[in-house]
Amino acid sequence: MLSITHLVYHVGGSPLLTDANLQVFANQRIGLVGKNGCGKSTLFRLIRGEVKPEGGEIALQAGKTLAFVEQEIANAERPALEFVLDGDTELRQLEKELARENHDSAWFDAQHRFEAIDGYSAPARAAQLLDGLGFSTAELSRPVSSFSGGWRMRLNLARALMKRADLLLLDEPTNHLDLEAILWLEAYLARYPGSILLVSHDREFLNAVVNRIAHVHEGVIDAYSGDYDAFETARAERLAQQDAAFRQQQAQIAHLEDFVRRFRAKATKAKQAQSRLKALERLERLAPAHVEAGHFGLAIEAPERGPDRLIQAEQAAFAYGDKTIFSHVDFVLRKGSRVALLGPNGAGKSTFVKLLAGELAPTAGTLEITPDIRIGYFAQHQLEHLIGSATPLEHMERVAPEVTTLELRSFLGRFGLGGEEEQRPVCTFSGGEKSRLALALLAWQKPHLLLLDEPTNHLDLDMRDALTLALEDYEGAMVLVSHDRALIRATSDELWLVADGSAAPFSGDLEDYKAWLETRRAAAAPPKPAEAKSRAEQPARPKKKALLSKQEKLEKELAQAQDRLAALNQQLADPAFYADPTHPRIGEANAERETLEAKIAELEEGWLELAEALEQAV
Repeated sequence: MLSITHLVYHVGGSPLLTDANLQVFANQRIGLVGKNGCGKSTLFRLIRGEVKPEGGEIALQAGKTLAFVEQEIANAERPALEFVLDGDTELRQLEKELARENHDSAWFDAQHRFEAIDGYSAPARAAQLLDGLGFSTAELSRPVSSFSGGWRMRLNLARALMKRADLLLLDEPTNHLDLEAILWLEAYLARYPGSILLVSHDREFLNAVVNRIAHVHEGVIDAYSGDYDAFETARAERLAQQDAAFRQQQAQIAHLEDFVRRFRAKATKAKQAQSRLKALERLERLAPAHVEAGHFGLAIEAPERGPDRLIQAEQAAFAYGDKTIFSHVDFVLRKGSRVALLGPNGAGKSTFVKLLAGELAPTAGTLEITPDIRIGYFAQHQLEHLIGSATPLEHMERVAPEVTTLELRSFLGRFGLGGEEEQRPVCTFSGGEKSRLALALLAWQKPHLLLLDEPTNHLDLDMRDALTLALEDYEGAMVLVSHDRALIRATSDELWLVADGSAAPFSGDLEDYKAWLETRRAAAAPPKPAEAKSRAEQPARPKKKALLSKQEKLEKELAQAQDRLAALNQQLADPAFYADPTHPRIGEANAERETLEAKIAELEEGWLELAEALEQAV
C-alpha cells in the first residue's frame, strides 16, 4: 500500500533520514517510535507530500486514499457535527450531486454510491465519534470557533476518523485527550478497517492498538513484529547479538593483526602473514551495538524531614459561579501519600489540584495547607510562564543564585538539557523540552509534596521511563493527574475519583475504573425504543427519491432477466438444439433457466416490497 525506499532528507544541512525503508501493507497497524527529533513527524510530512525527499522514493499505491489529522486548529463557524462530516469528502460531493433537480444517469450513479457508503447513517456515525471523544449532544451544534484549542484538536481528530481511508496517519493523537477518550480511541482504532501509521509515546496505548513497530533511529527505520513490549524485548536481543558479534570480530581482528605483526618479517611465515593481511582487508567490519543517548539520570528528592500532615480538608467545596464542581470533601493528605486522581473530562481534577497548590481557595468549608511545606506543582499552563528569551541555565540561576554554574549545568544535564541545550532561549524549545525544564525547576526545590497535572504530555518514551523511575524513588507525597496508565500503575498507591460533585477514594484499580466509565456511558446514552432504533444501529428509512431510484434499478434487472429467459425458452423449444443430445449446452441451458426463474421470482418479490414502501415514504 505504502512503500518507502532509500529515503534521504536533511534539516538545516544535517542528515535526518539517510536510508529509511518501510513497507506498509493492508490491515497493518504500525507504531512509529523513536526519540524526539529523530524524524517521525518529518516522515509524516514527507508521506503527506508537504515536503519533498532529497533522495529515495515514497509511493502510495494507485487508488489508495490517505487520512490524517490537520495540525492547524480550525476556527470556523461551521457547527461541530457538520465540520466532522466534512471530513468525508466523497460524501459531501455525492450530496451536492444528489441536490440537483436533473435526475440523469449521473444522478442515479451518485444515488447508488451514496447508498453503498451508507450515507444515510453518516450523521449518526459522526455523532458517535464526537461522543467517544467527549463531546455532549448539546455541543454538536456549537460552532467550531466556540471551542478551546484542545477541543478543536479533538474535532480535527474526529474529522480525520470520519474519512474512509486506506491509510490513517496519527501523530500523537492522545496529547489532547483525557483517559476516558483514550480508552474509547484505542478500542476504535483496534477495529479500524484500514491500515494505521501511529506516532505515540504512550506505552499502553501502543500495546492496545498496534501489531507492528517501526523504530526510527540514526537515519534509518527498523521494523519489528508485535506490540511495543515485544519490540523492546526484540530490540534488546538484537543489540545483545550485535554486541556479541562485534566483540567476537574484534577478537578475531586482534588475533590476525598480532600474527601479521609477529611473523611478517620472517621469511618462513611471510606468505601466511600476507594471507592474513588480505583477510583483514576483505573483512566487513561490524559496527558496535549503539544504544541511543537519552537515558537520563533523573532524580527528584524530598526533604529529609517534614510534617506528617501536609493538607487537610473538611467539608470543602468549590464552585464557579452557580456551577458546583464538588462539595462535602473530607481528606487528610499525609507524608508519603501517593494518589492518582481519576474522573471524566471536566469533572474537576485540575481544579482539585489547583486547590491543593493554593492557586484556588474553596468556596465553602476549609482546606488547610501546613505552613512552610514546599509544594512542587507541574501543570501544562505553567509552561507559558517560562521566560522565552531566557536560557535553561538562566532560569536555574534565578531560583538558585548562590549555586555554582557547574553544579547547575550538571543538574540540567539529568533532564536532557545539558550542552548546547542549556544556552538556547526557551522560545526555541519544543513542548517536550519546556516540560523537562519545568520538571527540573520543580525538582530543584526538593518538595514535600508533588502535584503533577499531565506531566508526560510531549515527553518521549525515554523521558517518561526516566520520570517513572524518579517518581518511584521519590519519598515525598504525590498527587497525580495523568492519562498515562503505565505511570499511574507504577507510581500510585491510591486512586481517588473526582466525579459527580465528589472527590473520594475509589475502591478498585484501573480496570475497574474502565468498567465504571463504560457503565456511566451506557447509562448516559439516550433510550432506544424498539420501534425507533437509532441510525447507528440501522440505516435511516430512505426518502421517496431513494426508493424510486431503487425501484428503477430493480425494474431494469427484472427486464433483463425476463428477456434472457424468453431467449432461453425459445432456444430450448427448437428441435435443432437437440441434434446432439450429449452436447453440454443442453444441460447448461436448463440449469441457467432454473436460475433465472428463481431470480425473477426474487426480483418480483423485491419489487412488491418497494411498492409497499413507496406508499409510506415521505
